Amino acid sequence: MAFESLGIESVIIVAILVGAVAFFYSNLGLGGGQLYVPIMVLLFTTLYMREIVPLSLCFAFVTMLSATYTHSRKGLVDFRLGSMLAAGGLAGVLAGVMFTTSVEDRIAKIGFVILLLIVATKMMYDLYRAKKENTVCPMVFSLKCRLAGVGVSILTGFLIGSFGIGGGVVSVPLIIYVFRFETRKAIGTSAFMGAILTPAAFAAYAFQEGVSINYDLVLVLTPIVFVMGLIGSTWGLKKLKTKVVRAIFTGGVYLAACGMIYSLLFH
Repeated sequence: MAFESLGIESVIIVAILVGAVAFFYSNLGLGGGQLYVPIMVLLFTTLYMREIVPLSLCFAFVTMLSATYTHSRKGLVDFRLGSMLAAGGLAGVLAGVMFTTSVEDRIAKIGFVILLLIVATKMMYDLYRAKKENTVCPMVFSLKCRLAGVGVSILTGFLIGSFGIGGGVVSVPLIIYVFRFETRKAIGTSAFMGAILTPAAFAAYAFQEGVSINYDLVLVLTPIVFVMGLIGSTWGLKKLKTKVVRAIFTGGVYLAACGMIYSLLFH
């Protein structure tokens, strides 16, 4: 698709906005799809959701990839746990892609909003009570933890495939509360998980009949997102304290919920 059909001005504005989202969201273990999608819906008015979601997945992938790289350099990625959760999430990805391309998603969005509000409220409550941060990440997980992790990772994959998000709004709290990881390592591990699942979801869309992917936008905008995510996560690891990151993450989850509510009310 030629840029002229979308408007050069719109493409430039989207590039600036998605770059800004990548800068901040790479610190939170979030792919940024909660904002990438609304930005493109607002400015790329001629595109359908089934065309916007694959673009968001590309942006979410490189955001997660940059976060994985910077966090792994600090030893803040558990590749073993991330791989296990990603394996469970692959089934959810396929189900999510099939859902978005064939079924009306209003009910699923309502459920997603409820989930986001519960997660954010729990994290805000812990911040209010000044709940002690996990400082030691366990090396051995019980069967109960593993089963809970696989179950929620399937949900994470479903959300990635359905809405083009990175899945961190579910996987970061999962890793913090179920596996007792400290926040920074939970974010790094979640980013690694998202870096596996988002390209899998993109590939599923690419082979889905009736889905048109705008590769010209992918080639132009994705490098911008990657560079800004790399810069943002590098800066955040040096400058932001864990408590601040956790507070920003909580705000990001609430922001995601507000975006979904807006989508429900006005689309």
